[in-house]
Amino acid sequence: MPVISTNTAANTAVRYLNANSESQSDSLAKLASGSRITRASDDAAGLAISTKISSDVTALEQASTNASHGISILQTADGGAANVSDILERMKTLASQSASGTVTDTERAYIQAEFEELQDEIDAISTSTRYNGQSLLDGTSDFADDTVETAATATGALSDVTASDASLSGTTALADLSLAAGETASFTLTIDGTETTVTLGDDTSVSAQTITAAQIVSAINTATGATNASLDTDGNLVLTDTGALEISVSDFSASGASSFDASSLGLTETSAVGSTEGSVTIAAGETASFKIGTVEVTLGDADSTSTQTLSAQDVADAINSALADANDYSATASVDDDGNLTISTREEGSDASLTLSDFTGIDASDLGLTETSTGVVAATGTTTESASTGADVVVGSDYTDTITLTLTTLTTESLGIKELDVSTQEGAAEALAVLDMAIDDVSKARAEMGATMSRFEFRSTQLETSIENLEAAESAIADVDIATEQAKLSAASVKVQAAVAAASQANEMPENLLKLLQ
Repeated sequence: MPVISTNTAANTAVRYLNANSESQSDSLAKLASGSRITRASDDAAGLAISTKISSDVTALEQASTNASHGISILQTADGGAANVSDILERMKTLASQSASGTVTDTERAYIQAEFEELQDEIDAISTSTRYNGQSLLDGTSDFADDTVETAATATGALSDVTASDASLSGTTALADLSLAAGETASFTLTIDGTETTVTLGDDTSVSAQTITAAQIVSAINTATGATNASLDTDGNLVLTDTGALEISVSDFSASGASSFDASSLGLTETSAVGSTEGSVTIAAGETASFKIGTVEVTLGDADSTSTQTLSAQDVADAINSALADANDYSATASVDDDGNLTISTREEGSDASLTLSDFTGIDASDLGLTETSTGVVAATGTTTESASTGADVVVGSDYTDTITLTLTTLTTESLGIKELDVSTQEGAAEALAVLDMAIDDVSKARAEMGATMSRFEFRSTQLETSIENLEAAESAIADVDIATEQAKLSAASVKVQAAVAAASQANEMPENLLKLLQ
């Protein structure tokens, strides 16, 4: 029905024009941004999924960077550990050289000097091997493994321990001491930390005093009660304390003008130290034996014609010799400064065990060890976990997806080589066994570094693959198809032009109706 009040055709044309214009604008926005979803209403579910994927990709890219850092740390640490291993090999060579009977004590001193320099260099390397300001091998970094594993160890002092006398002797004959009337002289005699003041002279005398050598000896013996003061055949003063480890004289003084010092007693040295030494006694022509694990250790010589006395070092040497020949039980024996014999496994941790059994000719107590009712000495190692056992490196989109990076401490103390001394043939022999353990420890540490490094490398490859696949998935959801969207834009542009033309024609229709009124 022709009307002039309402131009329905024009309204329809304008509605289509608006719709086509909006479609054209939407296509232009997508083509300009490259994204299929320019607003939430375009694809609400797709937007949520693509946003989650995008955040995962960002996290995985950082995880890949973290893995690269982990590899760099391990490569740096392994380089330092390789240097430590080379030094230990050189130290073993030096120890082997010093242990040879063809080397003189003077040459061993030269060997010891180089040995000590190499010990210092190991500690220097452990400190100077750094990454991002942290020393990696000295136990101070965030990656240090503070898990303490101990070897199974049996320690004890050998029986028949005797103390040699501490003896202090003068070098010149003890002369009479002259003191003025009422004057006294005194000095302090210290025996194993116990101080005793010895006073000579009488402060009540009214005339000059002459203290004879015999009176000086008597005064010392009276004051101490234990020290045996005497004069030797040359008249020299001899101070001896049976069973004492240390004796000294000090604090010389005179109450008057007389001069009184160590020389007044004929002494040039003012202290002396005795020693303790344990031993195992075996009868002539007999031997004693026991087993460490399955390895039999024999002490003594069946061909001997006199009583045999073996020191702690003799026992340790016999043990190390037997273990070296066996190769099926990893242990070593050593003697500390106090003469204690220590037998330790080379394994560490809660699985380490040490068993001594089948004692023949001697008892475990002869070695200072405590045995069970079955005649067995048994010891086990322990593992103690501390607060720090390395650092967790995040290698995934979730914070729980980690690889623990742990670095073993490689100092002379942690390797057990800090106190090694190759200046003697015996010390060099002991050092060889300890150095073998240290070399094994470094090799184990490097193997662990290599295993972790390999894990990081595989994870890096996996992360790259995951990132690639997730980005492809995100692209499928969020990226615009340029060809399809260009076709939509072209169609929308044509429709806009058509709608504009239609709206123009619709606006002319009421004017045409006016001609009917003419």
